[in-house]
Amino acid sequence: MSRIIRTTARRLGAARAAAILVVVAALTAAARLPAVTAPITPSSGNRTAAQGRQIALRDQLRVGLYAFTKADMQFINLVVLRVQQGVLPRSLVDSTFLWARQRTRTTDGRYRKRPIVYFQPALTLRAKQLGITL
Repeated sequence: MSRIIRTTARRLGAARAAAILVVVAALTAAARLPAVTAPITPSSGNRTAAQGRQIALRDQLRVGLYAFTKADMQFINLVVLRVQQGVLPRSLVDSTFLWARQRTRTTDGRYRKRPIVYFQPALTLRAKQLGITL
């Protein structure tokens, strides 16, 4: 490999060879990134002009908690339904959401867990303390 690099550097000049190596390294790194299966798009909902750029609760939870399994989406749909019914306080959901996102940043370990791993049991426990079943 180094022989190819030296030959290329002599033929193209050192500056061009360095630029090519940077591009090759970037393409190699990009090839290792996980593939995106589908784009994340906001759900259509009733939004008024007074709300501005606020995101819907379902989208906030789905994107912010890295929810992609069917079980994750079912739990998020249940939480959104309970909030819309007025059974579950939005402030409880928001505070648990922020805690779960912060928890993933502060957890030591070899791999990083998705925030939904912390959000689901924490919200279930906090709701149970208020007498709400999820």
